[in-house]
Amino acid sequence: MYRKHLQKISFTGMLVAIGVVLAEFLAISLPPTASPVIRFSIGYLPIILAGAFFGPVYGGIAGAAQDLLGFFLFGAAKGYSFHPGYTLNAILYGVLPALFLNRSFRSEKKLFYRLNYVIAGVLFGLSAWFFLDIETVASSTLGTEAKLLLAGFALAGAAGLALFNFLMRKKTASPHMPQKVLFVVIVMYALTSLVLTPLWIYSVNPGYDVWVNIPLRLLKMPIETTFYVLLLTPLLGLYAKLDGKQENATD
Repeated sequence: MYRKHLQKISFTGMLVAIGVVLAEFLAISLPPTASPVIRFSIGYLPIILAGAFFGPVYGGIAGAAQDLLGFFLFGAAKGYSFHPGYTLNAILYGVLPALFLNRSFRSEKKLFYRLNYVIAGVLFGLSAWFFLDIETVASSTLGTEAKLLLAGFALAGAAGLALFNFLMRKKTASPHMPQKVLFVVIVMYALTSLVLTPLWIYSVNPGYDVWVNIPLRLLKMPIETTFYVLLLTPLLGLYAKLDGKQENATD
């Protein structure tokens, strides 16, 4: 028991380190300046994995540790101010997906399968609207071409989410089935990026117009969630197989 607990702590620590690297060095900022308008990152991926592998407690600890470590190693040096709200975002990415992914209920496959189509359809419709009326996407630093490119990628991302949902329709139900992973990632993104993060920004800068960057965040949503789902699904499946083999070996 002690050995297994130690393994969980060690593996969680490794995931936190990977998350810090992903968030800092494998992120894309537009424009590529110290104060980007929009930023793409899969830095929360290891936090979700920690929660899915070992439960919400480990996921929450991983989220807090990664956010604090990333801030003190890199954020403070760049002049960023610490805000506990962003730490809460990271904790939620470790806790809430774990609660969803590690529990199952009757007819959940059909439910998530249908909900994902609804969400993908809404995202596709919004992306098409912004593409056709690009000036709706308010940004003083992103040009029209950049916004059109972003809207085009968002359209492709929304279509990709629907296609992924369709291709995974015959997958057997499991705690980490793709339909559930897709739904959980989209819900987590909506909660943190569309609801909480604008509130944290407003709390620091009351003059910030909360609604100004919502279109940009909506365009970012299908792009970023596509990468999360494509990476999470095989990693969760691989862990499930390895964990099953380990349990069989110890029986």
